[in-house]
Amino acid sequence: MKYWFNKLFITSLLVFATIISNAQPSLTPYNVVYASQSKNQLGSMPMGNGDIGSNIWVDTLGTIHFLISKTDTYSEIGRLLKIGQVDVKITPNILDAKQFSQTLIVHDGVIHIKANKGNQSVNILCYIDANHPVIQVQGNSTIPVQVEVTNAIWRKESSELIGHDRHSGYGVGFRETPFMKEKDTVLMQPNALIWVHQNKSSIWQLTLDNQNITNFNAIGKDPLLNQNFGAVVSGENFTKKNEYAIENKIPANQFNLQITILKKHTSDVNEWKKEIITLHKQIQNLNAIEKYQNHLNWWHQFWNNHYIIVNSKQEPSTTFKITQGYLLQRYLNACSGRGGMPIKFNGSIFTVAPDETLVDKKEVGLDADFRLWGANFWFQNTRIPYSTMYYSGDFALMKPFFDMYINAIPLAKYRTQKYFKHEGAYFPETLTPWGSYLNDNYGWDRSKYEDGVSENKYIRYYWQSGIELCKMMFDYYEFTNDKVLFQNKFVPFVKEIVTFYSQHYKKDASGKLSIQPAQSLETYFEGMVNPAPEIDGLNAVLLKIDEYKAAIKDPLFQQNCTQLQAMLPVLPKEKAEDGTWVLSSGLNLGKRMNIEDPQLYSVFPYRIYGIGKPNLELAINTFYKRYDLAFNGWQQDAVNAALLGLTEDAKKMVSTNFSSKHNGSRFPAFWGPNYDWVPDQDHGNITMRALQAMLVQSEKGYTYMLPAWPKDWDVQFKVNITGREQISGNYTQQKGLVLEKFNKNIPMKIMETK
Repeated sequence: MKYWFNKLFITSLLVFATIISNAQPSLTPYNVVYASQSKNQLGSMPMGNGDIGSNIWVDTLGTIHFLISKTDTYSEIGRLLKIGQVDVKITPNILDAKQFSQTLIVHDGVIHIKANKGNQSVNILCYIDANHPVIQVQGNSTIPVQVEVTNAIWRKESSELIGHDRHSGYGVGFRETPFMKEKDTVLMQPNALIWVHQNKSSIWQLTLDNQNITNFNAIGKDPLLNQNFGAVVSGENFTKKNEYAIENKIPANQFNLQITILKKHTSDVNEWKKEIITLHKQIQNLNAIEKYQNHLNWWHQFWNNHYIIVNSKQEPSTTFKITQGYLLQRYLNACSGRGGMPIKFNGSIFTVAPDETLVDKKEVGLDADFRLWGANFWFQNTRIPYSTMYYSGDFALMKPFFDMYINAIPLAKYRTQKYFKHEGAYFPETLTPWGSYLNDNYGWDRSKYEDGVSENKYIRYYWQSGIELCKMMFDYYEFTNDKVLFQNKFVPFVKEIVTFYSQHYKKDASGKLSIQPAQSLETYFEGMVNPAPEIDGLNAVLLKIDEYKAAIKDPLFQQNCTQLQAMLPVLPKEKAEDGTWVLSSGLNLGKRMNIEDPQLYSVFPYRIYGIGKPNLELAINTFYKRYDLAFNGWQQDAVNAALLGLTEDAKKMVSTNFSSKHNGSRFPAFWGPNYDWVPDQDHGNITMRALQAMLVQSEKGYTYMLPAWPKDWDVQFKVNITGREQISGNYTQQKGLVLEKFNKNIPMKIMETK
């Protein structure tokens, strides 16, 4: 057997636990240090406050570059644009020195840049305030220096989206009619740089018209039109040099720069300008020491809330990469997870202008607004960062993800009624930030297709995202006990999704629901029936609805759910070539068209099978008989292995993934591109989730410790579990598991490490 575990139920953990002070381990060993300047943008280091981001690098000439981004700066055609770029150059030039370092101090959320040249030295602190939309740059030098700050604007002229660049507009860019990339506007302001991108047009109405939901404009509001976003830059004793630059004319030993970012909907750009200048001054007037300390406090609390630190005498290099990869991916989530839109799987807000390591040499010249697969959302990819946040306790970071779908419910209900003449709501796999289909997927020529049937076969009937999101909402409730959010926002959402499935499909001759036309993820297309992810998901969600009926408080809805549960078809099984029974992806599957394993959705995300649950061997057989063996990018085999207690498989996959970064990028957690783009947020987060599942698995009513943990890996940890609880402690080969903080009333099983 390749799996086994100790079935002893631990009623008291005092035998194993020693209560000691819960000191947070040092993160200093995992700081990222560049000991030389960077060649180009791919040598950048990321920084962010949850909404505002920046890629920072010092080039070989000694210029500091700040490539600035924001989570929700969508252009008139729905591309996610950078705010812009600011370059800082000091004279005398000390930053081109051989004695140089650029350090990300993970624990503090800051970057230090230092250089020494003879008796000249400079120290520069950079951070994006965790509590305000501002980038702070503070420098000290041993000699007076002149500082020139330049607006390195590149969107100076309007131009057509052409060639490979059209892929960065995926969703709208494949229509024959030209789509334009509009320019930014430089505004005048004494002793400051200020610029803005104005959405003077919008594809929103065009999208509604193309999808035959034109009249939704009487309900919804255009999210793109009159959206303005940009920045203002100034510094103490800095004056205007020209339209694009400011400088301190009198050299000084200290300098302080502030870059403030604002997005606002208004048809009057002067209103935007007035508001950003007011905001800029308000932040400048704050007590600088208190502001910085509050920034540090946010990051210190963030890191103290959760950590997993892995060490091994047998594999020191591997476990260092695992720990650093885990910490840095969580850092990236924090840098981009508190904004107006969810984390973008294909690069987050840290994309840069690609070089030949990312695109063909003939395509080099694309700017930092480029990313493959564009600015829209794929649920299967978008969900993955958020699957890690239960155990890390990063619940505030989950809000933009839930909000995007909850806010799109009116459109989803309208679309369902318009297309199918019944109630409820559904979401296609790929969608815009406001919830519509991507026009490129839905199809521009609608003469061949009925309403609700997309031209793109890969997502034509791929609607299971709503079900999985319901399950994630129940998980959130179990981890947080947030009854207000559950009842006010989650329950109405769940009702709409379940109503759709209860009304959309017919029953077969036996009285069971017949889910067709359908598809099983992107792998099996039309003609198939009863896809496994839908059956798994509906089973999991309907069981939770029954479990929480007292909180839902709707007897009629509950009755409908009970009836739907009774109508669900049996999860299909099939025989492998060797005669072994395994789970199936559905019925009438036909040809495989992608590399997913839908049959394993019963393990992750729906957890119908797993440790301590019936038919574990069936799920393990299915895992070993899976069709595709890749586990990088968005592939979720590492999580499946951990949830099934397959220690050696999980160990191999986690070790490999956290050691596999993009060769062209300097930052150690810029993964990819894999199936998408750099930095690939799915690759790092799915590996995070796997490491968590190796250490702890928690559902309402029980918690398993060390269910797939290698015997020769030591670990320090603080993790969140269901019931709004935390467990902290450590495991070593010598002492076994020592718990420092835990609730003795938590039902817990300690598994035998392999």
